[in-house]
Amino acid sequence: MKKFFTIAAAALLTFGLSACNDTASPTEGSKAEGNSQLTLKEVFEKSIEQSGSVESLKAKIDMTQVVEIPSQELSMDMKSKMDMSMTVEPLAIYQKGETLIVGEENGTQQMESYMTEDGFYIYEGMSGQWTKLPPEMSEQMMSLSGQQADPSQQLKDLEQFQDDFKFEHTEKAYILRLSASGDKFNEFIKNEMEETMPDLLAGNPGMLENMDIQKVDYEIYIDKETFNPTRLNMVLEMNIIAEGEELIIKQDLKSSFSDYNKVDEIKVPQAVIDSANAL
Repeated sequence: MKKFFTIAAAALLTFGLSACNDTASPTEGSKAEGNSQLTLKEVFEKSIEQSGSVESLKAKIDMTQVVEIPSQELSMDMKSKMDMSMTVEPLAIYQKGETLIVGEENGTQQMESYMTEDGFYIYEGMSGQWTKLPPEMSEQMMSLSGQQADPSQQLKDLEQFQDDFKFEHTEKAYILRLSASGDKFNEFIKNEMEETMPDLLAGNPGMLENMDIQKVDYEIYIDKETFNPTRLNMVLEMNIIAEGEELIIKQDLKSSFSDYNKVDEIKVPQAVIDSANAL
């Protein structure tokens, strides 16, 4: 189940932008009057420029994921809530939250982790134990988590899709919306997975060729004053053929970003270091 969660999480990397020379129209129900003064291209450029001054941020993630195996009439639901803090230099991430699993084995799993230059430490509520992951796994997870936690980096990565977004605005935010599917999104996600999860793919040959994105809808909110991304909503549906079985994965993600440049240095507590088992 963990590897399917990781696969779906890779889809978070798929952000983009809309018709770059269009101004934003007021979104339905908004009090914003008329089109925006800035074009999408200008908003994108300002957001990228602003990202250079970001030293830290916080994120809240609320995700529901359903994995179905039709041939076995199996379905497993996962509901996760996570709070994350991140610093850029040095890259360090602290996460804490829980996952509720509904399926053959019901249960709630508490999770907490530190990813810093001192290593990757993870706590699982079921075992009640801290574990230190090996360096090679730590480096891979740091890379993936860093990309997911930094919305500006994700915007940079997907500049190639700038013509596919609908551009709107409210009184306080620019909104980028995308409803997309097709080969170019499949290929992009596969390329990102090859870069961020080589170990997973090495153990599952043919997985990329057997993955198909059925649906992906995004909403990205960018603050009008700071040009920092503040919210991301995403709905994803994809099929994967693994070990001869078809898996249907449906994901609904809501995340918010705040406290830019207000996060203190993230350190692994000495008690965690002293009590952790090496994996």
